Amino acid sequence: MRRKYDLRNKKSFLIILLVAILVICIFSLFIYKYTKISKIFYTIEAGSVIQDTAKNYIKIDDDGILRPRWNGDYYLTYQDQKIDLDNKVIVYNEITGGMKLYGVFYEILEDGKIVKYQDETVLANTTDTKFYKLADREYLLVDREIVSSDKFTNTVNYLLVELDKLGNAKLSNNKINLKTITPMILVTSKYRFDINNEILNFGSYDIDLKKIIGSTNQYKPEEVDKDVESDGTTGENGGNAGNGTGTGGAGGGTGFGGGTGTGIGNGNGVINNSPDGEETDIGEIKDKTKMTSVVRVSEGLTQIDVDYVVYDPYNEYKSVYAEVMKAGKLEVVYLSKTDTHIVFDNLVPDTEYSINFVYTTTDGETGEIVRNTFEKLELRTKKPEYSIEIYKISSVSNAITYKVYMQSGYSIDNVLVNVSFEYIDIDSETGESVKKQASIDNTIAVSGSNKYVMGTTSVSGYNIDKDTVIKLTVKSVSSGDKTIDINSSSSFRYGR
Repeated sequence: MRRKYDLRNKKSFLIILLVAILVICIFSLFIYKYTKISKIFYTIEAGSVIQDTAKNYIKIDDDGILRPRWNGDYYLTYQDQKIDLDNKVIVYNEITGGMKLYGVFYEILEDGKIVKYQDETVLANTTDTKFYKLADREYLLVDREIVSSDKFTNTVNYLLVELDKLGNAKLSNNKINLKTITPMILVTSKYRFDINNEILNFGSYDIDLKKIIGSTNQYKPEEVDKDVESDGTTGENGGNAGNGTGTGGAGGGTGFGGGTGTGIGNGNGVINNSPDGEETDIGEIKDKTKMTSVVRVSEGLTQIDVDYVVYDPYNEYKSVYAEVMKAGKLEVVYLSKTDTHIVFDNLVPDTEYSINFVYTTTDGETGEIVRNTFEKLELRTKKPEYSIEIYKISSVSNAITYKVYMQSGYSIDNVLVNVSFEYIDIDSETGESVKKQASIDNTIAVSGSNKYVMGTTSVSGYNIDKDTVIKLTVKSVSSGDKTIDINSSSSFRYGR
């Protein structure tokens, strides 16, 4: 008997068929997109500077190839390495002064209009003023000179600004890498950029950048309390005179100071200058005027420079200090109330450090010491840079000699170099020629402060074809018991 299918079975078969068609369509679309993207590539010229996913700046000494991934991110093929990049790539050429942008960028024009760029955007030079929003709380400034309104920060050509959710900013380019904790305004030849509030001004009106593709910035400007504690005499009912001619409290007492301001007392030891007439306690005014904070941070190879401000007009702080975790041990460094700069040194390059900034006060009731953390920073020292290049090839001794260029400002004991290449060998079973991979390590002792050291690796006994590509890699450097991975390499053809 022929099996009969009821309506329910027919619906099930139809659903399965539709799902199968949908899967095939999605898979075909993925294959099409992947095939299309795989054909796209861009050349990154030597002399360029680029940033990887870890926000480290990489200097490109040889041409590299930039390719997009199917998910929108990019990767760079450079000196036989594959370097992962984000979905927005900024390439600045230090030789030509030009810049290339890859990914989606939003340029904000002087009249407030927005121009969307995608794929590759080429800027012939960085002397023309530009302003881009990259993503939530990320911006790119381009101009001949970029200066902060307080004149403490000054750079040229371009500046990448990345805010955290509290409005603190990281400023970086090929020359500087610093963090700001206090409000800052950046000024170029055509506009002013209020970083923390995300406000751009070309002179005529403010542009609220939070409204462009949104923002998760939670920064709120501190309210400035205009009340000033009077230091004149006190009226009969306790009203305080101002810093100049002061009007007393309800009891009619009048005091005279040496200035021109007027303070109005209410007879209860409270200044009442708020717009809506609400009373403001003296203690609250003191708290609002305290501005102890970290202003700016700059990471180096073996040190971290910190600018800070200690504002303690009533001498309430018992001590002000910083706690630094070094090699698993907590180190306490006391800060001066009068100084504004401190250097944390004897650090290890390419290492994360947690620094807590603390002030202590005395509890008025119990007399106990109270700890207050006013800043907590997670910082990372810079990674040293080492490069390697071929010096000569000896066909007599079958040896390769190379130069390793040192990082200035950091002393090391030795550097580990690796030489890797393919060679031709005879298979013992078949007698056929086969290619094999060789990898030879060489530890070079370093002494003094020379700009480079020389090393030699013997390749005697290896049958190397003249067109074979040999890769030289600075694997790591050591200083005492500290070893830092470098993995900087260059390649050359053996017969050239």
